[in-house]
Amino acid sequence: MKKIISKRIVVSLILFFIGILFLMNYRIPFFKQNAGVWSIGYGIGNEFPEKMEVEKNPIFSLEKLQEYIPDSEFLADPFFWKEGDNHYIFFEHKKVKLHAASIGILVSENGKDYEFKGTVLKEKFHLSYPQVFKHKNDYYMLPETQGANHVILYKAKRFPYEWEKCDTLLKNTKYKDPTIFLSDTLNIMVATDQNLTMHLFEADSLFGKWKKHTKHTVLMGSESRPGGRFFIHKNGLMLPIQNASNGYGTGLSLYKFNFKNGDYTFSKEKHFYLKGNKKTREFNAGMHHLDIQKIDGKYYYVYDGIRLLNEEKTLHAKSVFKMNFMDLKNWMHQKVNN
Repeated sequence: MKKIISKRIVVSLILFFIGILFLMNYRIPFFKQNAGVWSIGYGIGNEFPEKMEVEKNPIFSLEKLQEYIPDSEFLADPFFWKEGDNHYIFFEHKKVKLHAASIGILVSENGKDYEFKGTVLKEKFHLSYPQVFKHKNDYYMLPETQGANHVILYKAKRFPYEWEKCDTLLKNTKYKDPTIFLSDTLNIMVATDQNLTMHLFEADSLFGKWKKHTKHTVLMGSESRPGGRFFIHKNGLMLPIQNASNGYGTGLSLYKFNFKNGDYTFSKEKHFYLKGNKKTREFNAGMHHLDIQKIDGKYYYVYDGIRLLNEEKTLHAKSVFKMNFMDLKNWMHQKVNN
């Protein structure tokens, strides 16, 4: 009798763990598609687009960039700025050689036909995510600089082509994709650490002391990394956040934040606002970045996407266990704190 009970317990445990594995694989697949070439797209609309039809918009592809720089490997993380009649797209530019990525620039007079105009920022460490903004009549860039072990702010010496370091907002720490929002009443920044956790920081001013908010842990897990600039919509701050459930660059969700009296709430407004588009070769594997701004009464937006390298898939067991664990941790955190 004891042997029968023991056998039943073993079988039950095996079935339980198999069920857990199936559930984990359903949420975040163990085998992920092979992808690796990024390109940039852009468009314009009269209203905030409920759904982006990226297959109808212009694309600045890797092949087009290679007409200027033949050894280019990809272009990603586009941020847009319009000054006068000129439209600028700042982006992460990676070359095939073993050099750290730099920040490149595309320029257009009509917002439709862009030309590559060179490198505007280069360091010994990897640069990406070049959020450009204007503050008190000066131009600044807050790129990802985790390779320097700091969050570094740059200021334009000669906009848009020359930049210099002007401040270190966070020291001795590695954060991915720092994303800033400044106003007369609110100065905040979000960034993601090495453990799939997004943190919120606040300061009295751009050059004030940046410190963690009392509720600094915002999100954890497969949706925890910023994917573009904050933008105001329907009396709230919208933030694109990357979804990595099927590998890095799977898609992008939109979250809405509301800040009041030093506290904040947030909610997911649109799940997978952007994701892989099978109709578009350059974006058929996924998308992970969006910068949308209201310019001259219209919405101008830039984004990036990645293409499939082949039809094969690769096992990523470690990341599946980690993301599922962090997603569970995030679920418990949100239940307690929201």
